[in-house]
Amino acid sequence: MSMNEQQSGQPQIPAPAQPSQWDSQENQRAQRNQDQQSPLPNMSRETSAHNQRIGRPQPSRSQGLDFIVQPDQQRYGQPVPSPQYGNPQYNAGTYGAGPYDSGQYGGGQYAAAPQYGYGQPYYPNPYGSSAPVGPSVPAYSYGPARSYQPQPQLQSQAQPQTYIPYWAAVPVQPIDLRKAWRTWRRKVTNRAMGLTLAYQGMMYVGAIAASIVALIAASVTGKQDLGTSWDGIISLVSVITAFGFLLLMRHRDIITREFWLGGSHVDTYGEPNQRGRISQYGGGRMRPLWFLAFIALGLGVQGVVTLVQLAFAMVGADLASPTSESINESAVTVSMWLYIGLVGPICEEVLFRGVLMKELKPLGRNFAIITSALAFGLFHDDVVQGTFAFLFGLILGFVAMEYSLIWSIALHVFNNAILSGVIDTWLAGYLDSTGYAIYSIALALIGVIGALIVFAFWGRGLRQYRRDNRSVSGTYAAWACPTFIIFVVINAVMAVLSFAAAMIG
Repeated sequence: MSMNEQQSGQPQIPAPAQPSQWDSQENQRAQRNQDQQSPLPNMSRETSAHNQRIGRPQPSRSQGLDFIVQPDQQRYGQPVPSPQYGNPQYNAGTYGAGPYDSGQYGGGQYAAAPQYGYGQPYYPNPYGSSAPVGPSVPAYSYGPARSYQPQPQLQSQAQPQTYIPYWAAVPVQPIDLRKAWRTWRRKVTNRAMGLTLAYQGMMYVGAIAASIVALIAASVTGKQDLGTSWDGIISLVSVITAFGFLLLMRHRDIITREFWLGGSHVDTYGEPNQRGRISQYGGGRMRPLWFLAFIALGLGVQGVVTLVQLAFAMVGADLASPTSESINESAVTVSMWLYIGLVGPICEEVLFRGVLMKELKPLGRNFAIITSALAFGLFHDDVVQGTFAFLFGLILGFVAMEYSLIWSIALHVFNNAILSGVIDTWLAGYLDSTGYAIYSIALALIGVIGALIVFAFWGRGLRQYRRDNRSVSGTYAAWACPTFIIFVVINAVMAVLSFAAAMIG
């Protein structure tokens, strides 16, 4: 019985005479699809032919829409044979090569692959078998291969190579902030102290040049002993030479109003991070009472040094001061008076409080005041006079830092010209040794009492100022810079040698 025959209004599924394992599985799958699916009423002739090629049952057109699928009586009565494992045996006669003239893409439709498993139930497709869509497209046949003419190969020519400049990437090194801080503070101190050391060197140059001129003048005039008449001139020449050098090096800063009167200004010297920034230097308003308080503090410092000298003298050890003795002997000329009372104080304040302290200010106000005072004391090359200069330099530094350089110059001039100059010289020539000793003790006591009164009224404010302007930890290690060490060593050696010579002589 053929596949297109009908029996009792139902499509029958013929079985081949001798089905193979593959045919048995395909027929069972087709039977289950037929039992569960309803055939469409209008099926194309191409679909029917296609189903015949793949071995599927094809319903008849005459059944129409009233066709009812009857279940197969043998489906549930016979066990389903389990599939055989291994490679399936293909029947070349049953599955012959179909024609390649149907299908949407020019290729034939093939049967489903055989199922391998343990006999799981088959779940049919609820939408039925799909039919090929679109008209049949004939298979594309390729024509003969096109022949190509051989092309001549061009010989490559060497081209000049152009290289783009390539900058090798520099590896980024991590910055050690503590090391950078130590380097910077050392540079700031080294620069400022180097200028101070050069200033002192220029003083010696001026003094040597003036001494040579004095010797030539003495030889011309026939005077072999210069005496004290040339001391003031030599001192003036030396300090003016040094000040000219300082003005040449710091003229953009010195020739300004803010340098002398205080106030905000633009820094023009120092390290790169110092130049160009706005800083406040001085600018405070000085009151008469406060100026009297600073004079009292200066008298107190001088009184302490005098009382210490008297105490050593009472036990038989005289603390000689070669600088003071030399000044007292030579303070008989106008040139020496100008040097002691006016020119000397101005040049020293410009150097130590105007330039040195101002350039050290970024490291802290306290550090700048103390360092400039220490350099000022060593600058005098005298143990006793240097001690007084250091303590007095602390007062001068505070005045210049908070008020202006003019007030520190005024205080310095008042101490040198009035207290240690005119009044002291006049009383020394008018009184005898006992009277002068009484005067010195009285002045020292007045100074100490006055300093105690000042500390009683304003000591708390001074202590608060010291705490507020405390430098960062490790700032004073900047004294280890080369120029500061050289400056300290040279002046300390000269001070010790002069003190030893005065004590022995």
